[in-house]
Amino acid sequence: MSLADDGAGQPARRMDNRLASTCDTTSASRDRAPAVTDADLAADKVAQYWVHAAESLVLACFHLAVALTTFAEQLEMMNAFLGRLVAKRVLSENDVLARLKANGKLAMLAKIGRHAETLLQESFLPLLPAHYSILYQICLLIEEVGPDQAAAELTKYPEATRDDVIKVRAALKPPQDTAQDPQPPAQIDGSAQLFALRLATQDARFFANEYGRLDTLDECLRHPPPADDAGFVAIVPILMMGTIERTLMPLLGFGAPQGLFFETPVQQPEITNREVIVVAKRGKFWPRPLAAFPSAKNILVLAESFFPSCAVKVQLFAQARADGWSTLIGDENWTERPTVR
Repeated sequence: MSLADDGAGQPARRMDNRLASTCDTTSASRDRAPAVTDADLAADKVAQYWVHAAESLVLACFHLAVALTTFAEQLEMMNAFLGRLVAKRVLSENDVLARLKANGKLAMLAKIGRHAETLLQESFLPLLPAHYSILYQICLLIEEVGPDQAAAELTKYPEATRDDVIKVRAALKPPQDTAQDPQPPAQIDGSAQLFALRLATQDARFFANEYGRLDTLDECLRHPPPADDAGFVAIVPILMMGTIERTLMPLLGFGAPQGLFFETPVQQPEITNREVIVVAKRGKFWPRPLAAFPSAKNILVLAESFFPSCAVKVQLFAQARADGWSTLIGDENWTERPTVR
């Protein structure tokens, strides 16, 4: 049997046929030098497939976003869907573990899918690179300035990089106007019965630093004293758990955690990218046992599920005001930012 007839040669022949089908050249022209007589048509052919690469990526993200919505309440189907994407090398196991973490690949692809209708417009599609991290930044730009201005800005960058889009976003971002916030910063007087916070790594690092004086954080962090009977519920990066237990919890008047939880079952040995739910109590308060989390993404709902009927509730490092809670946002958490001196 010759190599041409061998089954191992079939993939190569199929690839040859696939490449041949994308070309309009005749057999006679293939015998000549590779010079192309019609430069415009040749360039258009390259551009067509170049644009199709970005189009295929956007369409893939669209179908991913639809599936995530469809299987949102079906844990078994969701796990099967994500597992299949790992097997197909679309996602890694770490991507699946991170799930929809804001800066994770899965969240980026889902956002691209939600903007598919805009991205696939004829006026927009030729401006797009075939790389998900850049497309994600373009989606953020669309959300911030609208599709028309986003398209106008992208025309200035024939080969826009991720850094290019980030710079455009920064340049177009309007200055923050605190006067537009209809609710003033919280005035916290007296002691708190319930503390809730979702701590990002960048904020957690303030509690990991070694300051010249032991009471630096106590002086800088704006926080009420705990009531004799109080509860503490936080969602923190698991890598910062030691810092939170050694520094932040004692600062708020709490000792060792009463419980540690993951918001979803652990199915892989790698957990370093995950967040952990920390529950602690003070005095006679005991966290209520839960069969399932009502909404692990919403720290306030979660905190009230563990410690219901608290009168004075404080959320540190909040993203927005919440009814019934004293909330501290951004710099409101600090009388001054702690610095290592």
